[in-house]
Amino acid sequence: MSEDAQTRDDANELLNAAVNYARRMLRKYGEFGPFGFSLNEKHELVNETVPRKNMPPDAAMLLELIQEQLAERSGKKEIIAAATAANVTMTKTSAEGFTDALLVEIEHQSGYCIKAFVPYRIGGGQFLGILPRYIRFGAVQVQNGVARLFAH
Repeated sequence: MSEDAQTRDDANELLNAAVNYARRMLRKYGEFGPFGFSLNEKHELVNETVPRKNMPPDAAMLLELIQEQLAERSGKKEIIAAATAANVTMTKTSAEGFTDALLVEIEHQSGYCIKAFVPYRIGGGQFLGILPRYIRFGAVQVQNGVARLFAH
């Protein structure tokens, strides 16, 4: 496998992990806070959590803590790629008519860096929670990201 293909595989693994985690949180709680995943040298997926005692109530601060943690681990060469994810409201409605989105910022030590917006809509969950929530995801929109974790 070429290095480019491996980088894309790593990025896709991080994106899929983020979407699946967000789906579980949305289904269970109807919302989610910022979270992160990384890949170590063995390409094993690691859920990046912030210790409960350090967890700020503000989502932006939590995202910053996760990014600092990932940057520190990158500096120690403990990880080869990472993704942070946050719940955002898009300024432009998606093709599916959704305004909520999962924003996944993926960065790889190779220099590959993207922002993926995954629009979604929650349905169900009515009648005192008897009906389960369901989550519909729209088409992923990708743009270039800004290197922060592996910037040399």
